[in-house]
Amino acid sequence: MNKFVSLLSGGLDSPIAAFLMIRKNYIPTFLSFLTADDDNNSMKKKIIKIINILKKYIDSEVVIYFIYHDNNLNVFKELCDRKLTCVLCKRLMLRIAKKLGELIQTNIIVTGDILGEQASQTLDNLYAYNNITSGCVMLRPLIGCDKQEVIDINKRIGSYNTSSEPSAGCNFNPQYPETHAKLDEVLNSEKRVNIEELIMNSIKNAEILKF
Repeated sequence: MNKFVSLLSGGLDSPIAAFLMIRKNYIPTFLSFLTADDDNNSMKKKIIKIINILKKYIDSEVVIYFIYHDNNLNVFKELCDRKLTCVLCKRLMLRIAKKLGELIQTNIIVTGDILGEQASQTLDNLYAYNNITSGCVMLRPLIGCDKQEVIDINKRIGSYNTSSEPSAGCNFNPQYPETHAKLDEVLNSEKRVNIEELIMNSIKNAEILKF
């Protein structure tokens, strides 16, 4: 069975990246990151609704790992260069995805990155993730898309209204996020943190749901 780890947020992009792989008969294990500022679990509920929409296109059981991400982000905020929080966050997400892939026996990681769509998705910042995914197949099905193309596919598969619903955001974004990260600065910041401990605790404390 062809499997992949799908980083799934509550936005428009990552569900479509997953859908394009599902259409190729690959089975996702979803990985999503939550923060505690969401008093009503709006993001979690939204992501579950998105998975139920995608489930219509999948013939087997689907699993999602919810990672409660506050502790990780607080560590980065307190110990690391503040402007790098988003880059460090994404690098940790990819490390956790890679570890999850080892557990479910796949080396394929899929994200909804669109070039330049967010601060974490500039060309320089995408380069800053490369060394994390060594040994993995890192796929970005939407990398060259524009937003309207993604919106059109959302509407076609019935996920647009759900993905457009308001939900909790992230309160850890720096005022001035780095858009041209230099790898040496990123690595120096990460030296202040026990990255392996963050990875293992995230997986250990994950909430796992099956559909």
